[in-house]
Amino acid sequence: MVRPCIGMLCTLTLAACSEPFVTIPGGELDGRSADPPVEWGEVPDTVQMEMRPHDPYSINIWSVGVGADLYVATSADGTTWTGYLESDNSVRVRMHDGIYSLKASEVRDAEERDRVAEAYAEKYEVDPGDGWVIRGMIIRLDRP
Repeated sequence: MVRPCIGMLCTLTLAACSEPFVTIPGGELDGRSADPPVEWGEVPDTVQMEMRPHDPYSINIWSVGVGADLYVATSADGTTWTGYLESDNSVRVRMHDGIYSLKASEVRDAEERDRVAEAYAEKYEVDPGDGWVIRGMIIRLDRP
């Protein structure tokens, strides 16, 4: 009888959190607003990204910085959060000790897509030949 209670307690605790937890989405991100850096040189392996400002939805996601641009990527078919960007492209990204307000836009330019795929391959030590990023949806997160 004790084990089901512990499992239920853990589930309720996770559900009460507004922060994304591993692959479980969260709500509004807490933290200090900051101006985006001039260059995204030191992007952590995983950042937190919030979209849908009227009903915040946040996720943990891999991200790369390429000079002045910050990118995220997902499958070619998109996912739950990419649908939210269609109606409102406002996002907030939390990394280090700041939250940055940005605007999301899909990258369609082949040269830019190649640069981003190469940056993902280098950062995450994945084979650029497998093409999950280059075949996927690449989103640039721009300064407003």
